[in-house]
Amino acid sequence: MTRAASVALAVLVALGLFHQPAIARERIHFIAADDVVWDYAPQARDMISGSALRPEGTAQLGWTYHKAVYRAYTDATFTTLVPIPPGERYRGLVGPTIHAEVGDTVVVVFRNRTHVPLDIAPSGLRSIPKPGALMPGATRTFRWPLIAADGPGVADGSSILFAYSSDIATTPDENAGLIGPLVVTRKGSARTDGSPADVDREITVLFSSQAEPRSVLLEENLSDRAINPKGIAGAAKTFFNDNIYPSINGYVYGNMPVPTMRAHERVRWLVLSTMNDIDGHAPTWDGQTVLYQGNRSDSIGLVTPHVIVDMVPDDPGIWLLKCSFNVHLALGMEARYEVVR
Repeated sequence: MTRAASVALAVLVALGLFHQPAIARERIHFIAADDVVWDYAPQARDMISGSALRPEGTAQLGWTYHKAVYRAYTDATFTTLVPIPPGERYRGLVGPTIHAEVGDTVVVVFRNRTHVPLDIAPSGLRSIPKPGALMPGATRTFRWPLIAADGPGVADGSSILFAYSSDIATTPDENAGLIGPLVVTRKGSARTDGSPADVDREITVLFSSQAEPRSVLLEENLSDRAINPKGIAGAAKTFFNDNIYPSINGYVYGNMPVPTMRAHERVRWLVLSTMNDIDGHAPTWDGQTVLYQGNRSDSIGLVTPHVIVDMVPDDPGIWLLKCSFNVHLALGMEARYEVVR
């Protein structure tokens, strides 16, 4: 290329009239399924009302349970967790966000560090075969090529949302805590890390009626006297209803750490849901509105099951995020978010 042509190309790029073609990438993630003991209410209070927590019923095991969660590691030795910044600790049970754009291939090196057979698989992608179970301690590499049909359509924004989870027994595995977001951005519309270039901040929220009686770890929870000090039996009359937790990111009654955003930022909310028959939610943002499928509102109705909404917050303060369905709100499906100037 001549010097004159190089100068002319630089001018076109500076004016936004020429765009370099997007380069397809392999985006490598080291993710494990880990055993954890999870507390739905780590502050031991209703942080919205300020009152003490009340038992959910006579057959409730407690507020802590054995769970399995996806966590990111720095390399294939799976010895060092990727640090979670303080501003991201609200994510709770939710697995790490995987970003990519159309044409990329997501490579997941996955290790099952639990004691039950599991896997990791994205829902909804067009060309991904069913992976099959990994036994405890096993490691396998998965490749998820993202074709055009996996990306945003004409009526979509710059990115769309999928979930990855374990599909060995989807409902028991999701009720153990195994779910995370996969964000696919239109080709040429992503930053170098794969995130959408037209978004300043992403906030991930999982609206989930976590049903511990359906968890793949149910027997472990029943047999562990640290979790079940009263020795409650799974056959107890009210056991099912007393051990369901309508939660946001695995937290109830405002116990979720508060995510923060700045006024007038372009904020994209990644809204996930699990697929229990007691799910179906009405996510509602007090104090702000969100844009969803061309409509602006403070609530988006049912999540069926994973959607993106966009917000440009304009009213500073600490606001309530909740499910507006009374049956879920009454059981603590509420959290807070903060908008600062």
